Amino acid sequence: MISLVLIIGQCFSLMPVRGVGHSNPRQVRFTFRSIQVMITLIFLFASSTFNFAMIKHLAKIGVDAKNLVGFVFFACAQSSTVLFFTLAPRWPRLIRFWTRTEMIFVRKPYKMPKPNLSTRVRRAAYAVIAFSAVEHIFYLISAIYSEYRRALLCGAAQNITIPFTFEEFAYRNYDYVFELLPKSTLIGCLILIVNFFCTFVWNYMDLFIMMIGKGIAYRFEQMKMRIHTLLDKEVSESIFMEIRDHYVKLIELLEYVDEDLSGIILLSSANNLYFVCYQLLNIFNKLRWPINYVYFWFSLLFLIGRTTFVFLTAASINDEAKDALSVLRRIPANTWCVEVERLIFQMSTTTVALSGKKFYFLTRRLLFGMAGTIVTYELVLLQFDEPNRTKGLPDLCS
Repeated sequence: MISLVLIIGQCFSLMPVRGVGHSNPRQVRFTFRSIQVMITLIFLFASSTFNFAMIKHLAKIGVDAKNLVGFVFFACAQSSTVLFFTLAPRWPRLIRFWTRTEMIFVRKPYKMPKPNLSTRVRRAAYAVIAFSAVEHIFYLISAIYSEYRRALLCGAAQNITIPFTFEEFAYRNYDYVFELLPKSTLIGCLILIVNFFCTFVWNYMDLFIMMIGKGIAYRFEQMKMRIHTLLDKEVSESIFMEIRDHYVKLIELLEYVDEDLSGIILLSSANNLYFVCYQLLNIFNKLRWPINYVYFWFSLLFLIGRTTFVFLTAASINDEAKDALSVLRRIPANTWCVEVERLIFQMSTTTVALSGKKFYFLTRRLLFGMAGTIVTYELVLLQFDEPNRTKGLPDLCS
């Protein structure tokens, strides 16, 4: 299932490595001469054109709390693509190291918790992809309906017929791009395609972090289950020596992953923080049509749910490690040995969590801190946008 998600990501310009669908990790490799790299470069060129057009448009009309969102959206999509592109040369080495570490946990005495890892990843992937697709569909319906009603009402007010065409819809919603590119049906189609790619990339960051978090947390859960089976048994010191060796290997894998993925985690957190605040800002403002409220409310709830899910999934690594420590501390006195003491010390002094460039660690405590930050930023944005909210809705036919 993980390989399928990676292949889907490659179709949208992400993770340009070859052999991701192969069962042998040695077949995974990176080369600049590949169709995956070509797709990535084409997308980067197209999104850069969009962002340049947006910057040029903002320089002309000025920046406020609302119209900056287009620039942030394209910048996040571009930054994510660049981060995945820089990860691609390191991915073959990482996935081989991951496979070697996982070989320990696919054999006895380790057991496979239910549901298995594939099922957990598959459920998360289906949920994120399905909800992101619905969110994008609502966005298109909201935009199309708004333009249709504008053409209908403005035509009636002027006693003329304003045609509702695809070209007019694209021009009204992406006018900043047509300030740079010629107005045509082909350009309009390309705009919608690039925007769809950007939306997928925007959601894929979180899905990727979820997959990684679930994969590592699953192994810590297996270790916790193995320690739990030893509570009522007399076991030799060599068993705990083996468990400590496996724990060290898991920590090495976590550090390996964190080193390569912390940039993506940092960008994902900043992206989610900004867009939750932005959608909250729209909820507090008057919208023109009921479908606009439907879209913004669904988008807001989806963003909050996705952000929470990402944090809880990544934080489950830390949760499982803490649970393993609490189980280990219940080892009876007749089984206690130096290796148990060493393992407890190592578990209690090591921060077992993914991080955002070591600025913060993804734990449950951070989720509540982020909620407080969102409230603070939202109050600032509401003050910043006060002049626009007092003006009310702009003229529909301007």
